[in-house]
Amino acid sequence: MKRGKPLQSKTPMRRVSAKEKARKATEKAQGAWEHMAAVKMLPCIACGAAPPSQAHHVTGDKKPRSDWRVIPLCYACHQGPLGYHAAKRSWVEQYGPDYEFLPLVADLLQRH
Repeated sequence: MKRGKPLQSKTPMRRVSAKEKARKATEKAQGAWEHMAAVKMLPCIACGAAPPSQAHHVTGDKKPRSDWRVIPLCYACHQGPLGYHAAKRSWVEQYGPDYEFLPLVADLLQRH
């Protein structure tokens, strides 16, 4: 049997540096992951669908993306055909800017 070249992906795998691994292991990063996990256990902030939800990173106010600035959205409201990422303009018209939900999410997390 003749051996050919090994199969290779067209997109190279991204290597994670030791510095990046160390950063992700910090307490701050761990706290952010725990925060996102708590947000995912809330119902969808837009339609009220039962958890688990997806953690949507707030982008509407042009501030830097942060794992601490997330709101719970169900799949349909987040990535579905009428969701935030597929139809942002109509989503904002129906529910309002995503960043306006941050105080409500903080309040819901305090109650849980």
